[in-house]
Amino acid sequence: MSVPWHSYIASELETLEKLMERDLESENPELTEMCRYVVGAGGKRLRPSLCILSYYACGGKDAEKPIKIGAGFEIIHSATLVHDDINDQGEVRRGRKTLHREYSVSKAIIAGDYMFAMGFRLLAEVAPHIVDYIVEASASMGAGEFVQKDFEHKTSVTEADYLNIISSKTAKLFEASAKSGAAVANTSGENLEAVGQFALKIGMAFQIVDDTLDVSGDPTKTGKAVGTDLIEGKPTLPVIYAMEDPEVGPQIREIFVKEFPTEEDVRNALALIQRTDAIARCMEKANDIAMESRDQLGILPDSKYKDALLDVADYVIRRER
Repeated sequence: MSVPWHSYIASELETLEKLMERDLESENPELTEMCRYVVGAGGKRLRPSLCILSYYACGGKDAEKPIKIGAGFEIIHSATLVHDDINDQGEVRRGRKTLHREYSVSKAIIAGDYMFAMGFRLLAEVAPHIVDYIVEASASMGAGEFVQKDFEHKTSVTEADYLNIISSKTAKLFEASAKSGAAVANTSGENLEAVGQFALKIGMAFQIVDDTLDVSGDPTKTGKAVGTDLIEGKPTLPVIYAMEDPEVGPQIREIFVKEFPTEEDVRNALALIQRTDAIARCMEKANDIAMESRDQLGILPDSKYKDALLDVADYVIRRER
């Protein structure tokens, strides 16, 4: 399509930014500052965009509710990033220091908890009947994190294991966002499930690309150093595929099992991965899943918002950050 998907909801996203800033205001000035530091770093706003676009694509007219719901989802998503960065000892997020590095670990934990509470409160105020979606997604994210931890630095992890992890950790929140938008449009059950499955697959394709960028991306575009997942021993798809390579796979496996790989280890692993077909295979897999996502929307009536959702499927594949 000639017009980018986000152009159709530009004013809604602008309202959403102001809403998040307002709802994260605390009586404590430093806590307010920390929350705004997180959401003010930007981000793709894909989850609230899926919520708003799904609402319109399913016949919704007044976007007040999906904007508030989208804000709630984005606040909750941002809270998960705060806690993930602490858990992974991350240094950089979206081109600047992670919250716990800029302030402190103890304060960042509190800020993350506060953001969770504010996000859930916003969802409950606007549409209590959709809270189950975010509760299910949050529980799934936690379970997925535990599964991923079990596979860290282990070479036995398979593609199926990885897809199960990202379905839980990433894609379920995408699904919940889209279904919530469709739900407040009072659409049919068939449409609700269609946009949910669409978003679930979009989330999986998004994460595959994200993990591929971790070994092949440009840090000036991605906002973080390459090789971060390797350092942490996360079993991402490019690493899984690369370890299967008959020539250099054994060397990559040798590095991957190290609990504390050196910078030289990571550089060597990245160079070895580039010698395999892992990156090409990952992009092919992501593209296949994105194509499957597009098929889910066949049930929806034609509209510019349906077209915009389809463009999101293209965007998650072609993005460089």
